[in-house]
Amino acid sequence: MKILAPHIANLFFYGNCQGIDESTLRRFLIDDQLDVCNSNNWVNDSEYLEVLSVLVNKVNNQYFGLYYGSYLNIKALGLIADISLNASNLEQAVVLLQRYLDSTFPFVSLILERNSEHFILRLECIVEDKVLKNHILDIVLCFIYRELRIMLVEKYFPTIQLPYSNVDEYTKFLNTIIIKGNSHSLVLSNDVLGIEINKKRVKEIAILLPKFLIMLVKKNRDYKSFSLQVRNMILNMCSPELPSFDQVSKQFPLSDRTIQRKLTDEGQSFRKISDDIKRELSYYLAKGKQIKTQDIACILGYSEPSAYLHAVKRWDAVSD
Repeated sequence: MKILAPHIANLFFYGNCQGIDESTLRRFLIDDQLDVCNSNNWVNDSEYLEVLSVLVNKVNNQYFGLYYGSYLNIKALGLIADISLNASNLEQAVVLLQRYLDSTFPFVSLILERNSEHFILRLECIVEDKVLKNHILDIVLCFIYRELRIMLVEKYFPTIQLPYSNVDEYTKFLNTIIIKGNSHSLVLSNDVLGIEINKKRVKEIAILLPKFLIMLVKKNRDYKSFSLQVRNMILNMCSPELPSFDQVSKQFPLSDRTIQRKLTDEGQSFRKISDDIKRELSYYLAKGKQIKTQDIACILGYSEPSAYLHAVKRWDAVSD
């Protein structure tokens, strides 16, 4: 069974944030010089599972799948943009998503179930190791859940079911209600099947994604090594709204206090880094004049357009 090489690249990048050198993970590849960022390259399923297993064991966190799945947000945005071009409603989008999994990451299948009230997406994983299996299901569920939230308006957001006795961390981290079930599932109202994909959000993603990718690779002299890692983690976790400090801090094997101290030592803070990202995104979006001010404010996490406009005035004053 073949796995698209960029899935391994994502593990390498995340491992770096956990203090794990890429060379430590590359030695489990048959070709340890393989260009894993090239979407024309593939690895065996055994290679992927070896790398994932090492990463899971070294990180040693029961919520690895939850956190890593959220790290993949920027990749989800790209997939959403692709799917939205070829699907007019959710049912079509689910079919395309299943094809994507089948062709690039066949560990997981989407099983579609319906009853009189609900449309259910149940995830199944063929991996035998129970720990790895649950992490992989967590990863894919987070990925799909955030994708569906972008495709749908709020009243149609899916409900998550998980087969765990304690779902508090999932509820807090994903900021949604999660119910106990027998499997990893996403439950939606049957009404959602005839509803068009949220074109407004899709348009925002199409406009923002190139900028996010540019910001991820851009070199910035104002950022030293750890500050750059935090900045890139924030960008990776955007959906497209920026994540909170609590969400980002869970992605590093450090206490909140240590993260804040390391940023201070480099002349930065989480708030300043987030503010810099908001400022750059704000200028980019406003310059294009394709998104209304109130929508820019929402994307950047401001409760009211007035708060966003106040921030713009502050940024302009500093730049002058």
